[in-house]
Amino acid sequence: MPRLQSGVWKHFTPAIKDGRETFMCNYCSKTYSKNATKMQMHLDKCKEYSVVSQQSPGPDGSSSASIPVPSSSFLPSATPGGQFLIDSVDQGSQAYADECLARAVYATSSPLGLTDNVYWRRFFSVLRPAYCPPTRQALSSHLLDCEYDRVQSQVHETIGKADCVAIVCSGWSNVQETRAINYIVSTPLPLFYKSTQINENTHTSTFIAEELKEIINEVGPQKVFAVVTDDAPDMRTAWAQVEETFPNISAIGCTAYGVKRFFDELTRQPSMKALCRRAEQVVRYVREKKTLAETFRHWQTTKVQNHTATGASLVLPSSTDWAGVVNMYNGLLEGQISLQEMAVSPTLEVEASIRATLQDAAFWKGISSSHNLLYLVGNYIDHMKREDAVLSSVVEMFSQLRYHIGSSLPGSVLHSAEQKAVMASLDRCQEFCIKPIHAAAYMLDPKHIGQQTLSGEQINSAYYVISNLSHHLNLDEGKVLGSFARFSAKQGLWKGGGIWSSCQHVSASTWWKGLCSSEPLSAVASAILQIPPTTGACDRFCSRFGNAKVQCTVSADKVQKLVAVQANLKLLEPSDHEFSLLKSEEENISFESETQ
Repeated sequence: MPRLQSGVWKHFTPAIKDGRETFMCNYCSKTYSKNATKMQMHLDKCKEYSVVSQQSPGPDGSSSASIPVPSSSFLPSATPGGQFLIDSVDQGSQAYADECLARAVYATSSPLGLTDNVYWRRFFSVLRPAYCPPTRQALSSHLLDCEYDRVQSQVHETIGKADCVAIVCSGWSNVQETRAINYIVSTPLPLFYKSTQINENTHTSTFIAEELKEIINEVGPQKVFAVVTDDAPDMRTAWAQVEETFPNISAIGCTAYGVKRFFDELTRQPSMKALCRRAEQVVRYVREKKTLAETFRHWQTTKVQNHTATGASLVLPSSTDWAGVVNMYNGLLEGQISLQEMAVSPTLEVEASIRATLQDAAFWKGISSSHNLLYLVGNYIDHMKREDAVLSSVVEMFSQLRYHIGSSLPGSVLHSAEQKAVMASLDRCQEFCIKPIHAAAYMLDPKHIGQQTLSGEQINSAYYVISNLSHHLNLDEGKVLGSFARFSAKQGLWKGGGIWSSCQHVSASTWWKGLCSSEPLSAVASAILQIPPTTGACDRFCSRFGNAKVQCTVSADKVQKLVAVQANLKLLEPSDHEFSLLKSEEENISFESETQ
């Protein structure tokens, strides 16, 4: 007499995991090898099964848990002959599904432990019972390595197709004080290339220069036109070594870093520091006194309702962001009337020194002038950090900055000697930020044609850059400079007005490539105008490192790969046909019948 089949099998779904047959509980997704006794013991203790069996009676009054699968949509329904269909996934389909799932996890910065969560596993089981999602260990090891290799292969292919690129690098450290240098290749699309961990022995100008040379040789020296770095002293020292080895490459500093350094030196002037300390004392005092804080908040709310204030609050400056001190000054100016009313209120106790500060007209004048001055400089920092910032705008930006600083200093809190120190700091900032390549970009940008901003020395240096690059590109120097002369004089191709109005609607490099490609100057101009003015792309990648939620449990190498994959996946936006299955649905899914 044949042995009767245990009813426990109705409550488990067969699946293939790592080439081995397993059975997953239909209610809690726990898996077992083929052992009816252990599976029955599990079912007796399974809380989810208990809830289903007690609360979901079937059509015949029995528990719905007595049917082969908990949901009719879970698998195809049982056949009239008493047979039910068992889902299975072949090895190729399993691998392809793992790859797609891993890519989705990396692209969205989802937790690597997502697939270990019982609710996600249950969801996958509903979609495809036989599919076993990869574990956290698999997502952080071989699947990540494969996806990283695939994405980096596409990165190298994209770089190989580019005519001209720039190498962008910037130092970075996380909360664990792990220090690294991130390298980006701008095509001009910024591609994460690599990250190198550093320590006191390796963070030297020679080490950085050798790293840059290695990357330049890997990418192709003939297509690298610039290296852009942060303002670290070792980075700046490495410039000369790179330019000596590759005369066609211009090494430049990040404009945003340069202006931020100027901002910091401006706020470190004694008069500025003294004003900032007084402002912080006022803000901290009001915030810490509960009665004053509530009164200030109430009065400001009333003024907002009466449209006499914007609702800015009192905040203390942060230690890193330039906007911190500006926001503090702005909050004080917005609340000036309320603060001064509080200082003379007979019902509020205000310390004498704070009351004196709030009633000091010179204090408020200094807050106003300092706010305007710092806000002006900070806006230039943010402008240069934008993704659409261009090299040709740096010259004009410094021209405007110098004008506004010069006109604002006389009305500031700074003494005469401090004003001279600020202008000297601006000179150093400009020396760091503007190189001959910037002058050349300014002269080649059609938006700046006819503007007289450059000095004679800067114009000569721009000519030298254009001549040097024409030799590097194997172009006739005379024809290139002749083309430049026609461009500057608006002759020949540039005689009509239409071509000049078009430059307002496209980037300068696209303008040269698209409308002026017949001119000898085109290749030189488009290459120069594609160079980024800042290390902004590196900084955005650094923020991805800082936001990575896996730093504490995954090695730095894995974090780098996760960031590289997520950042570069946008290059691989799939077309519709890439979403189709590798095989037909019939080939991918096989069903076997088994007598119930």
